[in-house]
Amino acid sequence: MKKKLLAAALIFVLAASMLSGCTEQKPAEEQVPQEQEQQKSTLHFTAEELPKIDGATALAPYYEAMAAKLLDMDVKDARQYVQCNRTDGAYENLISGKVDMIFCSMPSTEQKQMAEDAGVEFETFPFLNGGFVFFVNKDNPVESLSVKQLHDIYSGKIKNWKEVGGKDVEIVPFQRPDNSGSQTGIYNYVISEDEIMDAPTEMKIADMGGIIDAVASYDNAAGAIGYSYYYYVANMHYSDKIKLVAIDGILPGDDTIADGTYPLINPSLVIINKGTPKNSPVRKVVEWILSDEGKQVARENGYVPKED
Repeated sequence: MKKKLLAAALIFVLAASMLSGCTEQKPAEEQVPQEQEQQKSTLHFTAEELPKIDGATALAPYYEAMAAKLLDMDVKDARQYVQCNRTDGAYENLISGKVDMIFCSMPSTEQKQMAEDAGVEFETFPFLNGGFVFFVNKDNPVESLSVKQLHDIYSGKIKNWKEVGGKDVEIVPFQRPDNSGSQTGIYNYVISEDEIMDAPTEMKIADMGGIIDAVASYDNAAGAIGYSYYYYVANMHYSDKIKLVAIDGILPGDDTIADGTYPLINPSLVIINKGTPKNSPVRKVVEWILSDEGKQVARENGYVPKED
């Protein structure tokens, strides 16, 4: 009976989350200051000239604002000229040549193999600093975990919160599907793909917002833990029913991510086909993103630009 209730609750959560897709971010007028809209970019394209762009949900506010800047229009109007097929879809589109550039976290092993099989070589440009974060239900008394403890939770070695200073409650560790940006993150920062325990289908959440909602409010939320990227949790799908967990005593935040003291710093990447011609519009956009002007757009939209 409990499993049926769990499955039903998760189906409801996922349905609600997937309806929102990549447009969960705040309205454009809240994201982009009026001064930014009035300042024209030093690089300009028409809608027909703009390279084809795709990317991850958590980076959509940046590349939408970037497109608005390069097209000299409001974000709400520029949004139609970019795609947001999430990390796995974006990589597939870049490999197949359907788009010219994507904004994502690092590729998974499978995505690298897909590119190699297709004769495509990625060229990557780190442009933002972000944080890979873990969160629990707000009523969970645990405030901090070590990377080793997280490893042992997701390998199945640690099964109860009392083993890490919490209550006598079974740990319910949610995961994301392979090739999602978040799942690639946990493989890179916490536990290898061959060590992580198998998760039942109902514990592997397809949508980024869904994993937050599941940890916040499903029927065994007191034991739940999940992971995502700081910007998404803090700005795009905020919930007052969860709390971020400090890693090795350092809480993720704008300051600790900017100064690098938070242990799980992840770069966000602009990724293109290495065969992209020099002086092409795509490479001009990459150069602009890495410029002071591109970094300012990142700051104005709540991101932490990667400094030289």
